[in-house]
Amino acid sequence: MTVEKTLGKGDLSARSDAQLAHRFDQQLDAIWRLGDRDECSIKHVGHAMAALISTGDWRNAKDYDTPWGYYEHGETLELEMKHKRLEEKWNKVIDTIVRIDNLGRVEDRIIPETKFAAYIDAYLVAYWYEIEAVSE
Repeated sequence: MTVEKTLGKGDLSARSDAQLAHRFDQQLDAIWRLGDRDECSIKHVGHAMAALISTGDWRNAKDYDTPWGYYEHGETLELEMKHKRLEEKWNKVIDTIVRIDNLGRVEDRIIPETKFAAYIDAYLVAYWYEIEAVSE
């Protein structure tokens, strides 16, 4: 996973798993609030976080490649602003992962402590399975 520039400063690896889980909860809540705040929005966050962990890019998420759907007459300014805010929010999540600098810890110890854990874990299994199947 790479990030062109780090948004924050400093190493987050010394923080406790609980502190980092709280940080992820805040960041993923901010993403969830951009949507319609229902079970489908949570599903998209789970898909995108699973894609981020397994492929390095949240945009590889199934069922999340075009948030808010298509507009008949092209994208409106409002939709473009939503996409920009979504990108900014996901960049903060990526920055946190980069600053922890231990994807195994993120996946195995921190994500399970978040309130999004069930959604992320369910989709993560599917993403790992698909990656394994393609590589065989």
